[in-house]
Amino acid sequence: MKKEKVLDIKYAGSQIFYFAAFCAMMGYASVYLLDKKFNNSTIGIVLAVSNIIAVIAQPMLASFADKHKKIELRQMLSIIMMIVIALSAILYIVPVTGMMILILVVTIFALMSSIMPLMNSLAFTFEKYGIHINYGLARGLGSVAYAVTSMALGHIVADYSPELLPLFYIIFSVLLYLVVKVFVLPKGNYQIVEDDHQEKEETTTQLSFGQFCAKYKKFIVFLLGFVLVYFAHTIINNFFIQIINNIGGNSSDMGNAIFLAAMLELPTMAYFNQLSKKINCGTLIKFSIIMFLVKHVITFFATNMLMIYIGQVCQMFAYALFIPASVYYVNEKIAVADRVKGQSMVTTAMTLSGVFANFIGGILLDAIGVHEVLLVGVVLSVVGAIIVCLTAEKV
Repeated sequence: MKKEKVLDIKYAGSQIFYFAAFCAMMGYASVYLLDKKFNNSTIGIVLAVSNIIAVIAQPMLASFADKHKKIELRQMLSIIMMIVIALSAILYIVPVTGMMILILVVTIFALMSSIMPLMNSLAFTFEKYGIHINYGLARGLGSVAYAVTSMALGHIVADYSPELLPLFYIIFSVLLYLVVKVFVLPKGNYQIVEDDHQEKEETTTQLSFGQFCAKYKKFIVFLLGFVLVYFAHTIINNFFIQIINNIGGNSSDMGNAIFLAAMLELPTMAYFNQLSKKINCGTLIKFSIIMFLVKHVITFFATNMLMIYIGQVCQMFAYALFIPASVYYVNEKIAVADRVKGQSMVTTAMTLSGVFANFIGGILLDAIGVHEVLLVGVVLSVVGAIIVCLTAEKV
């Protein structure tokens, strides 16, 4: 049992270093690119393009993982991380400029976004041996890592230079690579625990993307509803400084708000296993979506930082609850042979929202203003919440 607990620690490490790297990259993308003299429009396009590539790559990687069972997830992740490390080293060491910077940044960001479903599926790698990883706790520690990294990099960038950011891409990516490489079955006598139904599922023909959508129609509609809700969530995250400035706050207030939300994700994710034993995952997903809506409504009506902070507290019942619930939901509702693909569809839905938010959010802000954009987000959240509540099923 102690050996199996080591797997929990290793998986937690993978989430910690993944989200630390993700923070250094996506969280400080604007800071890095502005320092390189790119304007806001270019930054929006860069983030959107990286999301588009990730949307395409996620189901492709998932299909490959589902079809080639002999190739371990950790092998796929290791290869991708080696590419990210190499490209980050070029960005940091080689004096590249202009379009070359954009190409490297887009590729690095797209690769990191693309492996998120693989990172989620890694938690279930050893379930066939009866070994269960505490995904919720690991994902919660990932959120803490994001919060702490965000605060630390803020001071480092202010005291030194944004040019140091690619160095942190390298450091966190190397640490992630090392943890993934040692994520192996502990020595011992393990027997595969499978029933006849599971074995039958694993021998079925792999589904294409179109066949997957046709087979899991209700799940796809559920994801479409989630895209509408997450669009508003992404708008708030990506353009948070504009929202904060609109009520008289500054970047320091924004940092406090982000740190509060990220830290509050830990308790929910850490105790998700216990919570899921008492409340059905389908019910938890519906509740989390309603809390997304509540957060968006509070943010829309916010006239001061106190209301913003109250809205951020909702994060522990919205995003922090939805992420682990959706991972377990897919693991229960989707056939064994299609699970990685199912995990990728959730992440793809999130990434797709990022594409729309980056392309459309800035245009809407310039055209109609912050308050009006938040109202659009609330309306979309209402529609999305209704769809999710009608399509999320008990497991």
